[in-house]
Amino acid sequence: MARTVSQWNWTDFGQEWSQTAAINELNHDIGAERRARRRELEAVQSEIGQGLKQVGSRLDTVADRIDLLLTWTDLRFQVLELDEYQARREIRSAFRALAEGRPARFPELPDLPGYWLPPAAAAILPLVFRGRGGANAKGANLTTGLDAARGRDAVRAELFNLAVGRCFGQAVLVDAAFLRLIADPADLGECGDGQVANAWRALWEHAALGAFGPNAAVQLTGRLRELFDPEKLDDEETAAWDAAILGTGTVAAEAFNALRVHLAAEPEPVDLADLDRRDGRWRRYLEELIEEPSPAELPIVGEIESLGFDDGPDRSRPTWAEPAGTVAALVRRDLFEPETPIALRRLALDLAAPLLRARLEHLQESMEAPAPAVVTVRRRGAAVDVTAAGHDADEAAALEDRIGLHFDTKGPSKPVYTATGAAIGVLAAALAAFGQWVPAVFVALAVLIPVLMYRGDDKKARKETEKRDGQLADLRAALFTARADASEADKAAAAAHLADRTALERLIKALPGAD
Repeated sequence: MARTVSQWNWTDFGQEWSQTAAINELNHDIGAERRARRRELEAVQSEIGQGLKQVGSRLDTVADRIDLLLTWTDLRFQVLELDEYQARREIRSAFRALAEGRPARFPELPDLPGYWLPPAAAAILPLVFRGRGGANAKGANLTTGLDAARGRDAVRAELFNLAVGRCFGQAVLVDAAFLRLIADPADLGECGDGQVANAWRALWEHAALGAFGPNAAVQLTGRLRELFDPEKLDDEETAAWDAAILGTGTVAAEAFNALRVHLAAEPEPVDLADLDRRDGRWRRYLEELIEEPSPAELPIVGEIESLGFDDGPDRSRPTWAEPAGTVAALVRRDLFEPETPIALRRLALDLAAPLLRARLEHLQESMEAPAPAVVTVRRRGAAVDVTAAGHDADEAAALEDRIGLHFDTKGPSKPVYTATGAAIGVLAAALAAFGQWVPAVFVALAVLIPVLMYRGDDKKARKETEKRDGQLADLRAALFTARADASEADKAAAAAHLADRTALERLIKALPGAD
């Protein structure tokens, strides 16, 4: 029977079971392969989707950039079509050719309502063209053209005159423009309240250095006296003046002596030709005035600049109009900065001498005698303050007591140890009396124990006493040394205070207007 079952198992059922297992295994493999392919397909689809999104984003960006470029191109063509732009281009070409020494052509400049540059250039260019062979210099009348330009924009017209005069050696333009600008600079540079524009600051510096003649410095000083009012300085500016006076921020004789020497320096002759070569501000300002958009161009140019295509400076915000600082801050800078030309420093001193004197006298009144020096002696967590006059006796006594608490100097009690030895001796005698000689001997030897203990405790007490006395002596020596140090510190502080006051008095006497 078993063999029949075995034959049956190995023939029909076994074969069917094996085939079913193989089919299941194949289905499992096919399913796994299908899932793997599905995952790969999903990954590819995800990558394609992301790529399409990136492409779409880049296409949108490119489209936006194209729109911006088209907008920029359209705005540029709008500017190019303006008569104001053509006039500026003609003026720029003429001045550039003159500056580079090339043959120049006098531009045709039709009058454009509201625009100051064409009448100013038409009036000034004949002066610059004069003496140049082959140059057609038939321009507008000088007075008429300049009056027309001033009527449209007085600040820019006068700056233009001054810049052309400085760059092309036209003294008549320089003198006339300087007088007008020095007399009424309120709107120059369109700066905020109390701020001086860079162009007027350049005028200030060059006038002080003699670039506009000897009378220019006098006129500049008079105008600056009107603008510089020490009584109106706020607390922040006053603190800045005090900090500049002190230099390092500490009242010291060295600071006052250095300031006195700094202010007493005599000006040296200024090489005006070298000044013109080194200082290119007037040429830059002239370029900015020519390149600055006209009122008609300004809205369009503002839109162009807002697109962000041009990485250069905004022509609608020239550097000549940027603030250089307040009058008080510029005077302070000229007075204290080591790199300031001495002529400019002397002008600042002439203006600020009363303010400087007032601040120095304020410092003098606030200079109090130095407080007595205090040297602190610390021991065992306590302290005693020592001055040149000495120290508090109670504090010192309390500190000595505090030191004594850390040492056991009492020593052993001699009567106690003597009584103990006597008792042991009596016990030994009693034992001997009863014939107990051996115990009596041992007890008699025990008499040495209290003797030895007394000597050990007495030795320890003497050592503790020596340590205590040593620390007390060290404390007294430290108090003595501290008193000497405090005395020396008082002498040094007094000497420094005297030196500070002496140097400050000498500085005050050295100021202009001193008696």
